[in-house]
Amino acid sequence: MSTPGWTTWALATAAIACNAVAQVLMKRAAVVDGLDWRLWLQPSLAAAVALYGVSFAFTALVFARLPLTVASPLMAGAIFIAITVLSALFLGEQLTATRAAGMLLVLAGIALLARSA
Repeated sequence: MSTPGWTTWALATAAIACNAVAQVLMKRAAVVDGLDWRLWLQPSLAAAVALYGVSFAFTALVFARLPLTVASPLMAGAIFIAITVLSALFLGEQLTATRAAGMLLVLAGIALLARSA
């Protein structure tokens, strides 16, 4: 595989953003009763499904351009960080010192993985 260009990293970033926002929207929809069909018609849930679809397409393109052993853990770690930050900003969840330390460790791993790409 050749060295990834900026478009590969842009696709990865877009896939990560779409996935993280989709998860926050799904949480916001709060489908607590799977049998109540009205809960499944919420706009935030429809947007989450659409973003998951876009994320899936972008992820497939990234997987075709990067080694899977780099792309998958890199994207999973970045999604973890994005969800933690977005949840604190938009859902009022706590960003504790332990979570921040975990995010720093994940960032270090992402940096090492990205350098090996």
